[in-house]
Parts: sequence; C-alpha cells; structure tokens
Amino acid sequence: MADDLFFVMHDNATGRMRLHARLTGLGLAAAVLGELMLAGRITVGSEAGRVRLVVLDAAPPRDALTRTALGHIVAEPSHRFRTWLQFLARTALADVTARMTDEGLLRPPGRRPSRRRVPVDVNVAGWPVGRVNLAIQRREPLNVQDRVLLGLLAATGGNQIVLWERNPAYLSAATAALPAPLRELIAQTEAAVGDAVITRR
Repeated sequence: MADDLFFVMHDNATGRMRLHARLTGLGLAAAVLGELMLAGRITVGSEAGRVRLVVLDAAPPRDALTRTALGHIVAEPSHRFRTWLQFLARTALADVTARMTDEGLLRPPGRRPSRRRVPVDVNVAGWPVGRVNLAIQRREPLNVQDRVLLGLLAATGGNQIVLWERNPAYLSAATAALPAPLRELIAQTEAAVGDAVITRR
C-alpha cells in the first residue's frame, strides 16, 4: 500500500513530489500502519479517551520496513495513534523510497544525489492512480486496499491533485465501507495533516 501511495504522490515520469514533504511523509506513515492493519498485526483501541494502536501479532514481518514499525509499537504501546503517525512520518519518505529501490521499482541514486527518485517503469508507476481513477469514472467497487489508498489521498489533500473526477459521494461510500480500524487510520491521518498545515502557518 505504501508503494502505491508513493507512486500516486509522485509524478510517474520525473519523480517530482506532488505534495509538501510533510504531508507526503504523514500519508506514507499511515500507509505503513495500514499495511500492518491489513496483515492483522495491529488494530485500534481506546483507553481513557486516548486512541492508540493495539498489537495483535508481534511476530516480526519479513518486510524490513513494517518489521521496524511494528517493533517500535511493541516496545512502546502506550503512545497515542497520532504520536505514531508523527514519529513514523519523520523517516517514512526515505524508508519507503529505500524499500522501493530495493524492490527495483525506483532507480538507484546516481552520482549526483537528488531528492527525486525516478520510477523504473512509468506504466507501473502510473497504474495505482490510473486504477483508482478508472474505478471512480466507471463507478466500480474498489478492493479494501484501494479504498484505504483513496481515503489517505483525501486525508492528505492529494485527491485534489490526482483524481480526474471529484465525486464526494463515491469517496464517502468507499471509505464508509471500510472496517472501523481503517476508518480511524484515515481520520487520524486527516487530523495529523491538519495539525501539520496549521504548524506551517
């Protein structure tokens, strides 16, 4: 999911970031947590009015990125959900970039290091946003992962940039059908993005 969101948040030919780096980082951090939720490793709980992450399965995932994220949550389970988003967002862009480079999805940095990482295949990079846009255009149902992807796009403001058609009813229905922990993931991301925007002013 984080790989797909990375592609959506960057130009598929140039690698140029479409959103501010802080918002991109928050979106990617949420996508990493979403991967753990979809894998049944974590869920959402509430204690004394504090929304936090609850570990369901502490066994280390094979993927290094989600393994590191889960390890942090296991070690310090008392933090609020939004604290984890903000913590993971600090390195999420670099971490997801490194994973995608290892997977052969992004070109390794050249002799002149650049903040932009160009996709290996523009068609592969363009598919996630194209897939979601086509589904919206045709009013087709999305799978759970793409519904979360669409929700995180809306939470970060990326939907205003990459969606061909603005359809609030479709977006609302797609996210409303998600399980409660994934809806909370999107809500917490939207709140963290709001905090980040206010802080920048």
